[in-house]
Amino acid sequence: MKCHLCTTKGCARGEPCTPGRGTELYDGEDLRLLKTASDVEALYYCTLNRLEEIMEFARRMEYKTLGIAFCVGFSDEAAVLGEILSKEFEVHSACCKVCSMTKDEIGAARRPWVGAVSCNPAEQARLLDEAGSQFSIVLGLCVGHDSIFYRHSRAPVTTLVVKDRVLGHNPAAVLYSQYLRKNLKRAPGERTE
Repeated sequence: MKCHLCTTKGCARGEPCTPGRGTELYDGEDLRLLKTASDVEALYYCTLNRLEEIMEFARRMEYKTLGIAFCVGFSDEAAVLGEILSKEFEVHSACCKVCSMTKDEIGAARRPWVGAVSCNPAEQARLLDEAGSQFSIVLGLCVGHDSIFYRHSRAPVTTLVVKDRVLGHNPAAVLYSQYLRKNLKRAPGERTE
């Protein structure tokens, strides 16, 4: 499939270009997640921000316990998020440096501008699952670390913030700005200082 090259998007009008599978892919919890997400979209279209959508989704799924997996660099934001969510939900959180595993232990690159402690997204997921998280929220985990968290979490996961240190945590900006696109680094040089 190369849907990104399609100019008609007939599937969005009920005119698929290829036969595929639909409702038979969804049952049980997956069907409930899909329906609830569609309901929140339809009932609150363009009226709720992402955090409000997450909260409404959690309410409609009848989740009582939420988890926050956050980057230590987002500690202030995690505190604010936890305060907001705690007014309505039981909240557990795990920062990325949990258990203080070192970069030397995993054979990762060491540079003076980043610390010696590695992120530990699999442990973040395990701890939040152990705490009973029914729905976990990712707040600023690094590319790849977020992938490991998603893979290891037993609870469904959504993302509130993605990390983009260059674009102020707004990675969509590169899609909207011809200047940023024109200057994309195809073969980036590694930072040396």
